[in-house]
Amino acid sequence: MRNSFRSVRVLLPAILFTVCTPLSTACAQTTASFTVDPTATQTPVNTGFLGLSLDLAETKYMVGTSTSPNPIFRQLLTNLTTYQNGPLQMRELSDEAFTTDTTDAFTTLSNLYNATHTTNGGVKYFVGVDFAGDVNSTGGSNGTAAAQAHTIYSSLPTGSVLSYEVGNEPDLYVSPTRTGTWNYSTFKTQYENTVASIEAENTGIPMDAPVFSGGSNSFSTTTNINDFINSEQAHLGLFDLHYYAGNHCNGNSVAADYLMTSAAVNSTSMVSRPNNASTWLATLHGVSRSNFRIGEMNSIACQGQAGVSDTFQSALWFLDEAMSYAQHYVSGINLFTIAATSYYSPFQFTHSGTFPNYTYGVSKINPIYYGMIATAMMLQNNAALLPAITPTTSKNIVAYATLDASNNVRILLLNKEETSTGDGNVVITMTGGGNASLWKLLVTGNNYAASDYTNLSGSGDEITLGGLTFKGSTDGTSSGTQSISTVVPSNSVYTIPLNHSSAMVVKIPLS
Repeated sequence: MRNSFRSVRVLLPAILFTVCTPLSTACAQTTASFTVDPTATQTPVNTGFLGLSLDLAETKYMVGTSTSPNPIFRQLLTNLTTYQNGPLQMRELSDEAFTTDTTDAFTTLSNLYNATHTTNGGVKYFVGVDFAGDVNSTGGSNGTAAAQAHTIYSSLPTGSVLSYEVGNEPDLYVSPTRTGTWNYSTFKTQYENTVASIEAENTGIPMDAPVFSGGSNSFSTTTNINDFINSEQAHLGLFDLHYYAGNHCNGNSVAADYLMTSAAVNSTSMVSRPNNASTWLATLHGVSRSNFRIGEMNSIACQGQAGVSDTFQSALWFLDEAMSYAQHYVSGINLFTIAATSYYSPFQFTHSGTFPNYTYGVSKINPIYYGMIATAMMLQNNAALLPAITPTTSKNIVAYATLDASNNVRILLLNKEETSTGDGNVVITMTGGGNASLWKLLVTGNNYAASDYTNLSGSGDEITLGGLTFKGSTDGTSSGTQSISTVVPSNSVYTIPLNHSSAMVVKIPLS
């Protein structure tokens, strides 16, 4: 007997299986949650918030020469100014080192200003005069700073100079720069003598001062700094302090993961830290001033620390530091960028040929530069800061939010956890928003200690922002395929995966 089989269709109940993977949002832990109110009162951000701090004597190695502008520097500058709301402010350090080739340096800076100047873009400068050398045997001005101020005024285009920087960290002067009693009182007297001689030149350009190091010392007490603001406000165009998160000077060092800590953002050894800014702003507002800038800052003082300042953690640190200063009403920050050997400069170049006919190449583009780009993205299109965010979290996760002129909310997410135990979802509640676009700042293996400049091409670690990288760049442009993820909200809730040692710029248009 032949067996016969009938085709039988059986309807079984649908069973849904959820497979948990590292990329699954359905079952990942919630690592942080918070609410954003786009209608809340906003904190305005200065249009020239981001800046660079350069050494005038190194102009030929960074910006270029009068006959050979450095095209790579200009491209790296353009990458930033694409997002700027006003001229990028460049500090030109010159205390104790008013270089002998200032003619070429000023011509180069003039050419840069003229080539990039637009109504809301380009660059402007605050330029140093030699306060260290501007003292005679009786403590008065010897005219050095005034002569330099006149040179600056006559050499650079009208409107390009914002202020004269009077000295550089005079609170740290030692012999032979200053001998005898050197204290705040003596400094103030000599400063006033120098300013009087500069003002006699009638250039109409105000001062940038006191340019203290920002460290806690006898000069930078609350009493002294408030006295300086109140006494010198008439000619003070810029109140200027410096900030370094850590110290590598004189054999000091910081922990290998120091820039991942909150202590690096608000170092208690620095009176210039973000959460102390209100101290100085209150006094400035009392004399109708508000322009408080961190004229020089970087991760670790004294050229940075290898394995810290030149690694991915510096990008996360810079983002947190920059946005924290903006949240605390500081007018701007200038990242110290030098040609000499260092670990903290965002970029450095090679040069060949005979001065002034140099040809330039990329030496390195450090991770901190990605942090600068992401900061500029957060502040683009005249963005203002929304109220400070305090996420509900047990993790080292930080967030900031801005609202731009086109009603786009941008949220910066920083996950400074160092291991995969910090991986998970950030849950954001915000009404009135559309789909979220995610620009991810990532590094190979989520390794905060990685750096992609060590292998300029080929294999090795790689940092990407929105899928693009500067690894292997020879001209300052990025490469790669842009990769922007999308998250669709559910009942005004955005569930966004954020792994450890990473950051993200989230853009949400308001409907």
